This record gives sequence, C-alpha cells and structure tokens, in this order.
Amino acid sequence: MRLKRMVRFLAGISFVFVISTSVFAESKESGYKIIRPIGPGPHPAVLLISGCYGFDSGFAPEHYMQIAEKLQKKSYVVVFVDFLEHRGKEDCMGLSSAEAAKDLVEAGAWLKSQPSIDPKRIAAIGWSFGGNAVLVAINKYKIDQLNFSRAIVYYPTCGGLWQWKAKIPVLMLLAAEDTLARSDMCQDAANDSANTDMVKMVIYEDAQHCFDMSELPPEMFLGMGKIGYNKEAASAAWGEVERFLQAGK
Repeated sequence: MRLKRMVRFLAGISFVFVISTSVFAESKESGYKIIRPIGPGPHPAVLLISGCYGFDSGFAPEHYMQIAEKLQKKSYVVVFVDFLEHRGKEDCMGLSSAEAAKDLVEAGAWLKSQPSIDPKRIAAIGWSFGGNAVLVAINKYKIDQLNFSRAIVYYPTCGGLWQWKAKIPVLMLLAAEDTLARSDMCQDAANDSANTDMVKMVIYEDAQHCFDMSELPPEMFLGMGKIGYNKEAASAAWGEVERFLQAGK
C-alpha cells in the first residue's frame, strides 16, 4: 500500500514516519507536499517538479518519494511542485512549460520566505516536461525572481529554448538513446547559451528516457517512444547530483 493511501495529512501539521531505517517528517503546507529532515534548520532545500504524468505516474509511482528520501537523508527540505494537482489535471497535455515554470517560481518564493530554510541554498530538480519548465523559468525570470540558485534537469524536453541563457549553474543529465526528449536539442540550447560555462552536460550512452526510474524494466514503450531503467546511468547521475548540490554550499 502506498504511503499516501496509508496516511491523510492535515495542512500545516507534520507527522513522523519510519520507513526502513529512515525517519522523516512529511506535511502539507500552503498546498505543497513537503518532506522535512529532523531538526530546526535552517536547512538547504530542493524544489522537485515532475515529468508530464506527475508525481503519481502509473509507471513509476514511488520514484519521486525515493528521491525525496535520499535528499532528506542529506538534510534537505524537499518541496513537491505539483503543477497537475494545482489544475486538476492527470497529465501535461494542453499545459505549457511556462505555466509550470510559473508554479515553480511561486513555490520558490514561498519556500524562500520560510524561517527554517537557508535562502541561499535552494535548488530545483526537474524531469522531462518538468525539466523543460525549469529551463524556461531560468530563461524567463530574473535571478532575484527565480528564488533558486542551482538547477538540475533529467532528460528535459528542450524544444523552444532558442536564445536560452543560463543565469545560474545548471546540470543537464541526458540520455543518448532518448527518443522522447532528444538530447541533441538540449546540447544545442546549452551550446548556444550566452553563459555556456554555467552549464554542465552529462550524456549517458545506451540510456533512454526515464533511465533513473528503478521501478521500470530496461525497456518499455510510452506514447511515441521508449523509456527504461539503466542502473549504471542512474547511479552515475545521482553521483553528479550530489556533487552538484554540494558545490552550492
């Protein structure tokens, strides 16, 4: 039984759970699902923004909670930016990246105002459609409006990023065999950026879209393309994530 079906949360009230050997507090505040480490802080924080099918995607329903738990163990507060729940939608069809980017920026503003958060150590991590939303936010908003100072994007869709400019450090984790979000489009956007030195691209050979989602088989079809878990690429990518976040201290 999934965690969200086991417990109902009241806004602003935190509960403590034990999952395996990990202890963390989960709450819902101002409409955001939040995972908090134990202790008063101030803590660094990460804004998560999912792919097109949301945080409860049918093909990898526990993925984002697994990421949140990993980050919580490193003393990060994790905020889920749920652009689908906000609109009562099941997927991103008919939704623009700019709308999701606005949700991300608004979540960052709220998070930055919280006394338990270190305002200088807020990062954003996005996947696929959510990764594109992160990149759009960086391009569209001024630095003081972003409210996050580092960004990580897993296999983002990079269409429509002409004259893209990286205003903050960005880590792009791309899949060479991605047929849903072509890595060459992200490479072009990053290489054409006015600040190429602020972008680090890592391309994983033999990896496909969703390569970091351990609930997936090595290969399956989704829509017009293939997705699949690649253990080696997933492990290497997470190492990049940890080093990139650590560099922001």
